[in-house]
Amino acid sequence: MNASLLVAEAGPVGMCAAIAAASRGIDVVVVEANSADRSADAKCNTVASRTMETLRGFGIAEQVRDAGLPDDFPTDVVYASSVAGPEFTRIGLPSRAERRPDPFPKGFPDTGWRTPEPFVRVSQLYLNPILARRMHATPGITVLHDTQVLGYEQDAEQVRVQVKDGTGANRALTARYLIGADGGRSAIRHAMGVRLQGDAELARMRSTLVRAPGLKALFDGRRPAWMTWIANHKVRGVAVAIDGADTWLLHRQVPSGTSDFDALDLHGSIRDLLGVSEDFHYEVLNHEDWTGRRMVASRLRDGRVFLAGDAAHLWVPFAGYGMNAGIADGMNIAWLVANVLEGWADPAMLDAYETERHPITEQVSRLAMQSMLDTIDAMGENTVPPSLASRLNPAAIAMRKVLGAKLHKLNVPQFAPEGLNFGYYYEGSPIIADDGEKAPPYTMGSVTPSTVPGCRMPHFWLAPNDSVYDHLGPAYTLLRFDPAVPVEPLLAAARRARMPLALLDAPARRDDPAFKHALLIVRRDQHVAWRGNTVPARPSDLVAKLCGREKGAA
Repeated sequence: MNASLLVAEAGPVGMCAAIAAASRGIDVVVVEANSADRSADAKCNTVASRTMETLRGFGIAEQVRDAGLPDDFPTDVVYASSVAGPEFTRIGLPSRAERRPDPFPKGFPDTGWRTPEPFVRVSQLYLNPILARRMHATPGITVLHDTQVLGYEQDAEQVRVQVKDGTGANRALTARYLIGADGGRSAIRHAMGVRLQGDAELARMRSTLVRAPGLKALFDGRRPAWMTWIANHKVRGVAVAIDGADTWLLHRQVPSGTSDFDALDLHGSIRDLLGVSEDFHYEVLNHEDWTGRRMVASRLRDGRVFLAGDAAHLWVPFAGYGMNAGIADGMNIAWLVANVLEGWADPAMLDAYETERHPITEQVSRLAMQSMLDTIDAMGENTVPPSLASRLNPAAIAMRKVLGAKLHKLNVPQFAPEGLNFGYYYEGSPIIADDGEKAPPYTMGSVTPSTVPGCRMPHFWLAPNDSVYDHLGPAYTLLRFDPAVPVEPLLAAARRARMPLALLDAPARRDDPAFKHALLIVRRDQHVAWRGNTVPARPSDLVAKLCGREKGAA
């Protein structure tokens, strides 16, 4: 079987990359080791705003938003001695009903974000089937289930991918390009000879998906929480609401200093996490022991082969950063490959992938992991005496107040990560026209909107529920904020180079300090590629750069 693009495998990263490429008319083969009816795991339970913007482009954002938790279930994050025990602090976040009709209701930490799509607390149990339906409905995608990727070889023209199908037979598939989105044990990364670098072990965890009809009642009249971080003298961990009713994911940390997962009793640790006795009823639906890591691949490319998602970076599934960063990887390389396969972009454009994504992968992993480590440290074993769970002890009440204030300040940015969603920028990319201005710095929780080339163009509405992002073309879009500025020389240069460049006339942004120029060229992924007040004197040079070619080649 031959294809222009082969994607291994069909997790969220691979499915998004496949949909994005096929939507451009590229023929895609997706190789997936599991059967079509295998259910997803529940590790990731957050779909970030940037990912929701991607899903909006696929036409499935509302389906994802409506999945999982009921309309009235809050997405609060609580820190407590157990699910049933006294709280240290609470980060209030809205339910789906509280977001409507305004997607950013007042009184919550994410009020005022510049995006058409607030983040969603939804499990992969529900996200993956929605993506799979969208993938199977996209013309040009062939999915090979029960097929395992073994490795690859390549030459100057194509990649030969060795696979084993459901019958146990080995065969070879050929493609122009290969995206390895095949997870932490990636066969593609292994075949590349690429090593993961970083922290090989941050924590050992026991994760159990349970059906517990009585668990929600443990909040005992309090507003229920989507996520409860728990620290007591017996266990540390997290309880996550999956369906807002009976299904919950329970993470427990194995005590430091031991490599034996069974040193933490499976069922005893669940009861300690919940704060219940042995007569509390629950059913184990799935269980996994795993090691939390912060590891990043030393490189993301080998010729026609690219790594994305967990194949490129591994860290604790903490607030969904791994999956969401992986989807950004997949969308980036799918966009680049589609440009090249369409024939107008030089293959040198593919150099942008590693230049753009590798620094972000490293940076995001450190931000996410430092947040996790700071939280673990604040809730450390040595600071959790048994008396902390007492509701009446004055010293315990005072201690919870102090600890709660620290945890609240530390973790609001983690659960309302405006900077992590919208602040990252691509510096030094070969296909971005730098104009000398530095991109503004950002933190996990804060960002300064900017149109500096390489930054994400700040969102704005053209009309109610009509996002400027909805009008971006498949490759590049020229936004003109002053209709008096002539742009035909630039459009003509793009036509000569066969580079798709859509023109979008938008209302002037006079009261928006982020927009200082009359013209912007924006990529499909919303990153600014160029800006100016007039068309360049040599527009062919700019077009050549955006096509990945040398100056004057357009």
